[in-house]
Amino acid sequence: MPRTRVVVLTAPSLFTEGIATRLKEHADRIELQVVDSRKADAVAAVIAARPAVVLLEAPGQPVDSHCPLDSLLAAMPSVKIIRLDASRDQIQVVTSEQRTVLDPIDLIGMVLPPA
Repeated sequence: MPRTRVVVLTAPSLFTEGIATRLKEHADRIELQVVDSRKADAVAAVIAARPAVVLLEAPGQPVDSHCPLDSLLAAMPSVKIIRLDASRDQIQVVTSEQRTVLDPIDLIGMVLPPA
């Protein structure tokens, strides 16, 4: 069974280090890489890792300012981005889809719920 590639994108914190440690306990199923979001090559490092999942801490961490999520989603439209929020005991899952739009009606079809 192939391992799931996961990148922990972080401006290092105890919280995300703890998450990375927990993920390493599942090394038989998860291929883990930690990328420092403060580095100039953070976006390139994440893209080069070709992850299925990117984990990041939010809010209050400067990850977005150093490694814009729109850049990641543009380069890897099928990646799942999971924002971890320790203060609220919750996660936010951000996903992306790219579709060809040839006519404005295609956009309307995406906006309106299915009939």
